[in-house]
Amino acid sequence: MEIRSVIKAVRVMEALADADGPVGVTELARQVDMDKSSVSRMLRTLETAGYVSQDPVSKSYLLGLTLVHLGQKVLRRLNLRNAARSSLESLASRSGECAHIAVLVGGRALYIDQAAPLRGVSIDAPIGTLAPLHCTALGKSLLAFQPEAVIESLLPSLNLEAFTRRTLTDIGSVTRDLSQVRERRVSFDDEEFSVGVRCIATPIFKHDNSVAAAIGLSGPSPRVTDERLREWESMLQEEAIAVSMRLGWEPPAGMERRKVETIVNG
Repeated sequence: MEIRSVIKAVRVMEALADADGPVGVTELARQVDMDKSSVSRMLRTLETAGYVSQDPVSKSYLLGLTLVHLGQKVLRRLNLRNAARSSLESLASRSGECAHIAVLVGGRALYIDQAAPLRGVSIDAPIGTLAPLHCTALGKSLLAFQPEAVIESLLPSLNLEAFTRRTLTDIGSVTRDLSQVRERRVSFDDEEFSVGVRCIATPIFKHDNSVAAAIGLSGPSPRVTDERLREWESMLQEEAIAVSMRLGWEPPAGMERRKVETIVNG
């Protein structure tokens, strides 16, 4: 019984997290398929602990600041952020655009860190942003290098929403795109998620050769020409190798060791 209550509480908080603003008890109960009185009691308990807060005017609910506090603790303990920080800053400095890193969470790409260039306007994606896998460069790299069984399991469950006219919205097209990503070891978002934005990303691997994250660059389409994408491709792959090796990944036998060590050690 207690375990079921915890699961229900998590569902309530996830529904609040997905909302654009405060949500009333009635609407929240409908979204999580629970009776209104149970949701109301749960919200009062969560509010006492600081996990949700109630708008004094509308009496609707939103997530509380306790979650921000907990989230920051988790991020501070995430070795991946430490391993990637210098590479993010290097990419932002060299490209003049914003560099991002994301991990796979619940069928979406979760942005866990970013670095912006010192000058100019860049494409910002705040830490904590959740993005779709099928139409973002980071999402594609995260998905493409998963084990085949994971890809086959995830793909049918994804909401292949059309965000722009360039978005791939059928499983066949997405599957072919992922094959190209695996072959080239780099993924692209050519205004597929947001009009006027182009992105490129590549995977980061852990010691066991599984995907730890994806690292990428984003910029406004007028600045991000095909030529710049080609320049960024080698930069990204170099930095991804560096981060991967900091996480204990061993490069394949065909990769020149001296070159790799130069990348890692600067």
